[in-house]
Amino acid sequence: MTTAVRLAPRPYLVGALALAATLFWGALALASGTFSVKTPEVTERGGEWHVKIRIDLVRAPPMMHTPMRLTFSKEAVDERAIMSKGAEPVHHRMVMDTPAKQIVSMDVDFADPAGKVFKSTYFEFDLRRDSGYFEAGEYLMALNGPDGDVGTAQKITLKGDNPTVYRGAMDFAGTKPGKKKGPKIESVESGIDGGSGDKASDDSPSAAAVATDVAAVGNAPDMIPHGAFQKREEEETVQDHPKGCGCIAAGLDRGSAGAAGAALFGLGLVLARRRSKSSPRR
Repeated sequence: MTTAVRLAPRPYLVGALALAATLFWGALALASGTFSVKTPEVTERGGEWHVKIRIDLVRAPPMMHTPMRLTFSKEAVDERAIMSKGAEPVHHRMVMDTPAKQIVSMDVDFADPAGKVFKSTYFEFDLRRDSGYFEAGEYLMALNGPDGDVGTAQKITLKGDNPTVYRGAMDFAGTKPGKKKGPKIESVESGIDGGSGDKASDDSPSAAAVATDVAAVGNAPDMIPHGAFQKREEEETVQDHPKGCGCIAAGLDRGSAGAAGAALFGLGLVLARRRSKSSPRR
């Protein structure tokens, strides 16, 4: 019968593996080149920080303006805190539990005015506070180029005055008991709407109400004018229907009936003449 025995990893073996991994990744970064920060501490001016770095690649890049990325990890923030009411703000170094990262893409110039491309260059750029990420504090800056990471991450400190934060105790005591803050309300009684304030005289009309009564003067005009029932000129010209059956044949009236009779009489004369002409003479 065999028994399996699990051997715990030895501490020196774990340390050796970690060191080998660090050296491996460091060698890969150095294979692309190195960079260094020429302004490890930068003071804010006009809401921005002016940073200078040097980049050394293993060979000259194929383009004069090479796109590269700068990654900033925020490790600590310079906090201006007010510890008590009316006190001056003091600076506190607030370490970030989980460093937030910000990537800035830039085109780095590796050429001189004549157009010749070199493998090393000095590069300057500005970091603005209004971007919402950068503020006074400590950052770890890493550079990435076309062939991968360039060198190792460098530390940079941005100096300046961040907005103040109140860290003192909150006062919930308020004012003395019995005194309440708020608008000052005064009792104003005119005797018109709310009465005079005396319960005994509330049933009787107040002097102000009696004095403000308005008496009617003169006669009011009629709601319907007198000329409303008088006929207009066009209504006077309309005649009533004649007596009799109370109807008139459509399209026929006195004038039209006479015209129709005359037309029939003329037609009869024309027919009589045609008959007399067509009858044979004896």
